[in-house]
Amino acid sequence: MTALTTAGFWPRLAAHVVDCAVGVLVWLLCSMWLVIGLWALDHPPSDVRDAALILLAVLGLAAALHIAYHVVLVGGCGQTLGKMALGIAVVRLDGSLPGYGRALLRCFGGFLSWAAFGLGYVGILFGEERRGLADWLAGTRVVEELPGAMVPRPAPPAGTPLLGI
Repeated sequence: MTALTTAGFWPRLAAHVVDCAVGVLVWLLCSMWLVIGLWALDHPPSDVRDAALILLAVLGLAAALHIAYHVVLVGGCGQTLGKMALGIAVVRLDGSLPGYGRALLRCFGGFLSWAAFGLGYVGILFGEERRGLADWLAGTRVVEELPGAMVPRPAPPAGTPLLGI
């Protein structure tokens, strides 16, 4: 491991709150336009089946936006908007950027932690390395922001799996 300082619980929680606020705002705007678009194509929902279909589309939009937000930002630059605001970053265990495959694994680990009623986050509170289930699955950790720009790791050799895990 490199000599990076692990981010504490409170900055991570504050970054999560900022990310939730951004996510909810974007989701509400996109959902509004999705519902308006669906109603423009057809007539307003007339029965429970139509309303359930719209609800399913809005929930699917929420899941897609969440995954895209985390995978694109964490995979591309190691930080979500909340982490940027709080000065923390997600890195691989060797200190390099996580990449899109690890960001996707980390997003899946976050879902598993949530589905397990928060048990996947216990490591952040009590673990020595402050790594939750998502970090263990993806081989990442959350550190205080690096003083210089993070440099992406070199391109993998030919024949490496597409996700680069």
